[in-house]
Amino acid sequence: MLPFLQDKITARKLLIYTERDGEHPVNAAEITNTTSKTLDGGPVTIFDGGAYAGEALFETLKEGDKRLIGYAVDYGTRITTAFDTGRRNVREIHVKNGTLQLLYGEHQTRTYTIRNVDPKPKTLILQQEGINEYSVLSPKPTERTATAYRFEVKAPANGSQLLKVEEERVYVNSTEIISSTPDFLLTLVENRELTDASRKQLQTVLDLKLRLGQTEASLKLAQNQTADMTEEQTRLRQNIDSLNRVKGQDDQVRKYSSQLADNEAELAKLRDQRSSLTEQKATLDAKVADLIQKLDF
Repeated sequence: MLPFLQDKITARKLLIYTERDGEHPVNAAEITNTTSKTLDGGPVTIFDGGAYAGEALFETLKEGDKRLIGYAVDYGTRITTAFDTGRRNVREIHVKNGTLQLLYGEHQTRTYTIRNVDPKPKTLILQQEGINEYSVLSPKPTERTATAYRFEVKAPANGSQLLKVEEERVYVNSTEIISSTPDFLLTLVENRELTDASRKQLQTVLDLKLRLGQTEASLKLAQNQTADMTEEQTRLRQNIDSLNRVKGQDDQVRKYSSQLADNEAELAKLRDQRSSLTEQKATLDAKVADLIQKLDF
């Protein structure tokens, strides 16, 4: 093979680490094409201090471009990662056509612990994937690729180094207000991101929702009482029917008959109450639905 280029290029020895590689980083060379030619890709052999260090595949490198070439695992360095998923807060609140949109900001801290057991300091390029999910708040990345953030860290000889990466993910959650609970609406009303006008609109919906909830609870109670009393009436009629077949039970029959009459009067009141509560619920349902459709902020 005939060499087509005999020239020095800029190179820097360091380590590369991504979480998918396990706990050990990879020895690497950061190569910058400082020649005036394009370097064709292919296999390369790396020597370090005159000794064989490893092999790698080399991508085509344009003039002035830079590449990281990993060639061997560094067992003298170990990296562990700890996550601290912290607070989530509402950034923005919008309502239109009955749909509530909440813009959330979710904060996360990712702590890398780098342990170097070798008697010499090392330079590490820590590559963090997931650039489309979280944005980095601090520290500022050394470099940003299409899919990852890169941070440069100095690992001391026979020592440890921490790197804390503060991140935030922003996303939108949509829900129908008609199905929202009063407790959920209360958290929105108390949110500082709302304007006074928007808070007033939501407070009106919340008040109606609370009234609706009370009406539904009263209606359910009346329905349960009606069911219990209807069951009691059935039992009394069965007892009266059985006693009528036995002589000498006239007093007991009259007692059950009196209870039956009293219960019938109570049942009539419960039916009226159920009818009134059902109408109230329908009216409140319509008011809530109409008010929600008018919300716009």
